[in-house]
Amino acid sequence: MLTVLLVNNALSAETCLKSVIRRIGGQLVAQAGTLAAMTPLLKLQPLTLVLIDLPSQEETALPILLKQAKAYPDTFFLFWTASEKQRKTEWENVLLCARPVRLDPLLNQLADQAPALLQRSPALKRLAAQSRQIRQAKQVLMERGMSEDEAHHALEKMAMNLRISRGEAARQVLTENKQK
Repeated sequence: MLTVLLVNNALSAETCLKSVIRRIGGQLVAQAGTLAAMTPLLKLQPLTLVLIDLPSQEETALPILLKQAKAYPDTFFLFWTASEKQRKTEWENVLLCARPVRLDPLLNQLADQAPALLQRSPALKRLAAQSRQIRQAKQVLMERGMSEDEAHHALEKMAMNLRISRGEAARQVLTENKQK
């Protein structure tokens, strides 16, 4: 199980971040409102993941975060920024994620930039695989002439009508496509 520290001072994102933690099979072990409050919590126990969303401290927080990441190479730090681009850092254990906090883009980014983290959690690995299948199914539907929004809604409608998950709906689309 992933042990997670949440560093957040934006109440609007807190519920979403906690939902992400729950969905990825993580256990929230501590929560802090600032990077200064994060430092002693890092020393208490080994952590797998630190989720950081500090919109009011974004500009000043990154250098502090990078220093912490260097001191804890076995912990992954995910830092949400207002930037549209997902930038890479020189540290393998730091990912810069674009706001707003959403699970699917996060899973895509983890699969691309942090495969070692996926190996630490079967639930996270399963979610990332499901997200990849959904992307592939949407691509198949788009090749049939749908827009991305139409493909997204078609998968959701199929899942609702058949009372299955979006992942299962995506698998059915992919299976049908292979049979053609």
